[in-house]
Formats: sequence, structure tokens, C-alpha cells
Amino acid sequence: MERIVTIPLAETDMSNLRGKARPVVIVADRELDPRVGAQLQMLNAAAHGLGERDMPVMTDFRAGQGFEVRLIGKDGTVKRRFADPVPAETLFAIVDDMPMRQDEMRD
Repeated sequence: MERIVTIPLAETDMSNLRGKARPVVIVADRELDPRVGAQLQMLNAAAHGLGERDMPVMTDFRAGQGFEVRLIGKDGTVKRRFADPVPAETLFAIVDDMPMRQDEMRD
């Protein structure tokens, strides 16, 4: 069974991902926020689909941020923001509708 590996956002140069990946960034005040666990559980269950769509999972834990899930496109811009944990299938549907992903699926 595949499992995701989370990458701390602070350790990532996002410019290196431009054109290569569609990061999913989990933002929270603290790692032990139950919404973080729920989000990671949903993403772990769909690890294969994340890999297929070039969607690394990143985390950003800093006080005062609240909870948010961000889907970032290969162009480096935030495509969608979610205030609650979001099913992987919802993220996949958004990505699969993107023109660049449509091209990838045809190739």
C-alpha cells in the first residue's frame, strides 16, 4: 500500500516545483490539529492518485494561521483554498479539469 510523505513547506523551494508539480499544502496552527489528521488520512487513502497527478503533500505549521488546504497548480498559483479537510476525489476532479492535466492524460 502506498503512503504519502509530507514535506515541510519551510524546507521547500516552491520555484523548483513550478512546471513539475501541483502541491497540496496543509496549513494549520499546530500539527496535532484533528483536521490535519483527517486530511492526511484522506490523502493517504488516495496516495496512488496523488502520485499520478504530481501532487506532493506539504505542511505549514505556524501559530496564528488557522486551518486551510491549498491546491497549487503547476504554474505556482493557488487554484483553490478549503477551510475544512477536503476529500482527495474533490482535489482530483479539480486537477483533472485543468488544461495542463487534460494534455497529460491525452499523452
